[in-house]
This record gives sequence, C-alpha cells and structure tokens, in this order.
Amino acid sequence: MVNSNDDGTAAHRLLSDLPLSIFENLISTPRAVHHHDSSRLLRQQILSKLSTEVNNDKSTHPAALSPQLTSSSSSSSSSITVRQLLKISELGLLRILDPLLTIVECRTFLKRVHNVCAAQSHSALQQIVTNTSTMRNNNTTSSRQYYNSYKIPTGLSSIDNYLHGGFAPGTITEVVGRAGVGKTHLAQQLCVLAASSSAAAITAGGDVSTRSSCGGGGSIFIDTENKLSLDRLNEIAINQCRKQEGSSRSGSRMNPVNFAQNVLENVTIRSLLSTKELLETLDELELEITERNNEATGSGGGSSSSGRQRLPVRLLVIDSIAAPIRRDFDMMMTSSSSSSSSIAAQRAAAIFQIARKLKELASNFNLAVVVINQVGAGGGGGGGGGGSNMSSSNQHHQRNDTLDIRDGEFTASLGTAWQYCVSTRIILEHDDDPHRQGCNHHRDTRTATIAKSLLSRRAKVEFQVTDEGLYRAM
Repeated sequence: MVNSNDDGTAAHRLLSDLPLSIFENLISTPRAVHHHDSSRLLRQQILSKLSTEVNNDKSTHPAALSPQLTSSSSSSSSSITVRQLLKISELGLLRILDPLLTIVECRTFLKRVHNVCAAQSHSALQQIVTNTSTMRNNNTTSSRQYYNSYKIPTGLSSIDNYLHGGFAPGTITEVVGRAGVGKTHLAQQLCVLAASSSAAAITAGGDVSTRSSCGGGGSIFIDTENKLSLDRLNEIAINQCRKQEGSSRSGSRMNPVNFAQNVLENVTIRSLLSTKELLETLDELELEITERNNEATGSGGGSSSSGRQRLPVRLLVIDSIAAPIRRDFDMMMTSSSSSSSSIAAQRAAAIFQIARKLKELASNFNLAVVVINQVGAGGGGGGGGGGSNMSSSNQHHQRNDTLDIRDGEFTASLGTAWQYCVSTRIILEHDDDPHRQGCNHHRDTRTATIAKSLLSRRAKVEFQVTDEGLYRAM
C-alpha cells in the first residue's frame, strides 16, 4: 500500500500518467495480443474497465471497491488515481478486470504500480552502507552532508566520547545546574571550540577551501542574564590556541592573539531581557545566519567589515532560556491579580513558541543549539534537609513541581512544557555544594552528567574549571 498521507503526490497520481512499462508483458505470452501498440491498448482497456465500474451501480460490486473509488465524482477513465487503485484488493481487481487479467496478472499489476509510486523502505544497515559509499565516492560532499557529520566538542573528552563527538547539529541540548557550577564557562568554551579548527587555519593563512575542510564554524550567543564575559571568552581562546600548539605534531606556530581575534570575530552577541525580545531575535536570526553563511562561502566576500575571514554559523547558545520566562511570567504569579492558571497557560505557550523556533533554526541551518537552564527554586535545595521543613513549605513545593522538572536533588526550570523539547540534557553539579555550610571549599571538583541522550546511557564525568575552560578532573 502507498503512504496514506493525503498530501502525498504519488498517491494522487493518475493511472493514465503512469509509465507504459507497467503494462508491458503484463499478460502471459499465450494470451498476449502481439502488435506494436499492445501495451497502450492494454492500458486503455484497464482504465476503461475501472471507469465503467465507477459508473455502475454501487451495489453491483460492494466488496470490490473502496469508498474512495465508488464516490469518485468523475466518470472519465483518466480520473482514476493510484490511491483509488491500491485500495482495491487483488480479488476485487480480478472481479473488475476479468477476463482481461488473471489473478496472477492482477497481483503483478498492483505490485508494479506500488513499486513505481510508493515510497521504498530501507533497513538501517542499507542506509549506513549507502551513506558510507556515497561519502567515499563523492569527493565534493555537499555542505549539508558535511555539516551533518560535524559536532561541537565540549572539551570534556569523556562526554564527547559518550556523545560520539560532541553536541550534534540539528538538535537542541540543554545544560542545567546551580549558580556558579560552570554553565556559562561551558557555553563560552563551546563558542571557542566550534571555531577553533578553522580559526587555526585562518591564522595559518588558509583559504576558503582550507577553512571549510577544517569543519569549524561561527556561533551566535544570546545573553539574557548579562553574564557573558568577553575577557573570559578571549582567555579561553588564547589558552585553546596554546593547547593546540602543544598537541600539534607539525610544530607550526600560531599567534595566540590573532587566533583569539579570529575566534571572537565569528561570535556574534545578542543581549536581551524579555520573552518578547527573545522571540523577535529568533525571528531575525534566519537572515543573519544566511548572510554570515554567504560571507563564509565567498558569495558575500568571505570577510567581515574588519577584514577578518568569516565562518559559517554552526552553533547557537542561549544563556539562559529561563531568565526572560521568569521575569515575564513567574514574577506575575506572585504579584499579579490575574488568574494563575491563565498566566501558566501563557507561560507554556511562550515556551512552546521558543522551542518551535529553535527547532526550525536547528533543522533549517543544521545548527547545534545549546540552551543554558536555571535551577528551580523548590527542588530540594542544597541537599540534606529533614521532614521538618516540608510541611511549612509544602504549598511552595507543590506549585514548583508544576513548573519545574525534578532530576536528583534539584529541579530544572520551565517544567514539562520544555522537558520534551530537548534531545540531550547535561546536568552540572558541585561535588561539594559551595552554597552549603561546612563544605570543602578547597576541593573544586564538579560533575557533568548525561541525563538524557539518544546516543548514550546515563553517564557522569568529573571536571574542573581552569583558565583553559572546563576540563576533566585528574
């Protein structure tokens, strides 16, 4: 059977428009009419019989035809569609076409039409073999194919290994954790690592093709909390250059300052406060990304206004997605006289709208979208805690559970309206909560947990925040 989607053009294709090869050698040789136009004649006869059946009384063959065929408004033989034909069973078709075709020939006829018009299924193994063969035989891989193969590394080698290279393009990844755990550090590090391979090629004097082959790309950083530190971003870029020099086997030398400037030139920053501004910015990004990608490929000149070479956009970061939502809606729940259910509905609608726009950008431009999320206010605090506090704050916890997602000892903001919008979720935590009295402030080890992923089991990795960024704890 063909795809039953009403939008499928193959299903609505007219039988009269099908290739003549479907009717060739359809009738067995002893019964075949041998002349140069036998296939055309057979097609005409089959269409004529189907058309006659449409015009006959519906009670003549009630079981043979589908409602779609018997309700056809046209009596023309050219109006019979593939969908109408394939809704008929083999036995039903035999009743209509007898004695023109036998049951075996009816079966062959339906199979031929199906093979020509229906979407062909492929096993996962066939798809892998085909993709691998295409990549090997095609020296000029399309940009979209290449972008699909490139992932944004996190800098935490174990996390990258679990995720098969890093954050995938075309998906949304959420990074959640308490204040001060390193979420913004990771966001800035992603911007550097996204561009680092191509920035190295630019610093070394590579041309457009050299930059493209490195796989690096630019990024867009949407700052909703005014936490982005340009000095810290520059520091991470400089240290990343020195790290690459130290691990390079070629012995080539790069100027760390030039390297950092090439990275920063390909990071654009948008600062905003409200949910409305966020939605408007996401609408504007399509044009910005298109223009930057045109510059990167050379159609726009290949350089920015500063004269530095541009990279295609491959990363979109929002730090944080919860801040404007909380400003606009959560504060209203405690201060506004409006119905809390009405405000919650508006909040959920805004979250879904943001998620839809992010998914469209990720899909249309093959971006790796990374959203930083805050921690809910009532998710278990700093650990511990007995039952004495639960009764006094039970109402607060109950309200918070409708807004936030509980994972472990704390909750991530935005709740169920957001929970299913992300493909990957990374939770950053302190081993010893610095906000808790009596903790060991000298031990600065933290953990990154893959809490949700299509590629990995739940996994936990220790890391530290250093001058170079986030790196696995030794």
